[in-house]
Amino acid sequence: MNKHKLIELQKIIEEKIGSLIEEVEIATNAKLNALYIDDRRDEIQYLQWSTRTIQSILNRDIDERQKLGITKKRLEMMDAIEFENSLQERIQELKLSVKDCNNQRDSDIFINEIDTLESILGRLSDLKYGAETRAIDIANANNDFKQANRLRKQIIKIQEIEDEISAQSSNTKLRWTS
Repeated sequence: MNKHKLIELQKIIEEKIGSLIEEVEIATNAKLNALYIDDRRDEIQYLQWSTRTIQSILNRDIDERQKLGITKKRLEMMDAIEFENSLQERIQELKLSVKDCNNQRDSDIFINEIDTLESILGRLSDLKYGAETRAIDIANANNDFKQANRLRKQIIKIQEIEDEISAQSSNTKLRWTS
């Protein structure tokens, strides 16, 4: 049975937080550069924000939404898209902050957060499409072009469904804010 991609991502992020906490402890004991330690602590905060966002999405009443006739797979896609959108919105806010920033240290902090959030987006993409991409690579390596094309079409179909869900989600948000 497939695990919810956000649950998998949350576990990966929690492991990263654990290793960063260890790294901060070691760096502090070794009396390494204070800015390096501060950067690692900041990264921990960004990752913790991401896990809180994931948790708030996952804590919704899934049973209630399933009563509306939405399949579990579609709910998972909707959740992943919502998380991606949250990250993209935060990244855009940070990019604007970098442009408006006059302080080099603050600018570096914003850029570090952007890098961390983009890394999380990449990891989520790997979780969502990794198996399909690997299957395409294997089919290509075996000169099984029909199989590779069929897999590509599946990925395209998934992406089209995600775009449709994203558009529906945006329309719903607009109606809520109106």
